[in-house]
Amino acid sequence: MVTEKKILTIDLGTSSIRTALTLVKGDKKHTTIATTPSRGIKNGSIINVPSAKDSLRSALNKLKLESTSAVPLEAYVIVPGGCTLGYEVEAKISFPGIKTINYNDVNMVKNKIKEEIRRKKGLTLKNIYEIIHILPQEFIVDNVDGIQNPIGHSGRELSMRAFVILASKAYLKTLDQLLKEVGLKLRGVVLQTLASYYAVKDDKTYFNNNLFIYLGAGNTEVLYLREDAPVFFKHEPFGAEDIIDFIIQQLKVSRNEAERLFNEYGSAYAFSVNPEEVININYGTKTLRVQRILIPALIHLQLKKLAKDIKKALENEDPSFLTHLNRVYVTGGFAKLKDMPVLLEKLFKAPIVVVSPEGELKDPSLSPIEGVVNYVLSLNKRERLTDIKEDLTKDYGKEGLFSTIWRFLTQYI
Repeated sequence: MVTEKKILTIDLGTSSIRTALTLVKGDKKHTTIATTPSRGIKNGSIINVPSAKDSLRSALNKLKLESTSAVPLEAYVIVPGGCTLGYEVEAKISFPGIKTINYNDVNMVKNKIKEEIRRKKGLTLKNIYEIIHILPQEFIVDNVDGIQNPIGHSGRELSMRAFVILASKAYLKTLDQLLKEVGLKLRGVVLQTLASYYAVKDDKTYFNNNLFIYLGAGNTEVLYLREDAPVFFKHEPFGAEDIIDFIIQQLKVSRNEAERLFNEYGSAYAFSVNPEEVININYGTKTLRVQRILIPALIHLQLKKLAKDIKKALENEDPSFLTHLNRVYVTGGFAKLKDMPVLLEKLFKAPIVVVSPEGELKDPSLSPIEGVVNYVLSLNKRERLTDIKEDLTKDYGKEGLFSTIWRFLTQYI
């Protein structure tokens, strides 16, 4: 008998809050999503807990009405990059003689990774940030590298190269309190760009020299993958809302009018617009007729600056990130802007893929939600260790009797 698993995902965005309940049974998934306007959140940061609580509660109540299944009491939350840091770390342990590597050995090398990052970055990092992901890039047993899961291999030394993501303890504490206010427990957090990556990751695709860009209302995040593993992460506090602010500043219009102009005439690539076409801009009781190309030109200008900042960050980290770039994957609500792939392909000189999940969630803004589900399911796979922040057990996550019963009650009933 195949048991149904429930995964509750929360996306606390700048423009909207989404709650999603995914029912997983075998290879089949069904997701119900409820969306409400976001309040109390800016650029992914929770700036007003009472307002954010009201918005989240509204989204949860809407989800409970629309879902055919009971909503679990634990949730995974998508974490924005603004409160996180990312580092590459390597650690090694040695054995007295040749031995077969087991889960305890993997835990030991994982703990060495934690010690190494604290040694390199000091007490300030330890006091302010908490590790949320340890993403193995590869394991090395003696001189054999490229191993995805070392358990069962034999050798005298075990090394791990990993990409470690840390999140602000203050943010995680606020997040935990916010969920408690609406009657939920924080089950786990997933970095936004990592979730976007998992929306398209499968066993058949090998990601090498690929760039993931999340384009949201208040944030832009990039994740670079080499040899099917993350090697670089960067957050830019810039999104669609900032471009709307730029339109307000340049044209001296109201926010409602700027949003209308953006939604009706917005395009990422100004040169695709007919320069002869004329539109109306409303100034209260007055109307000004201007060339339509003006709106795409303002958007184009800001996006070009954003791309320049991303390329500079990549080049400063490793010039080969750009010279060897094979493909750029774009996701997030802002990725739906007309001609976005056209502009980005010209700026990054690489093919552009707008990520839309397969099946029900055919919308780039929903990619992180699909990705969280895939990420959670990947933690149970034996072929590859995808994230080892927590200690592995002999059965890769099997828990005590009480925890097992509680998990069954909250997720499966």
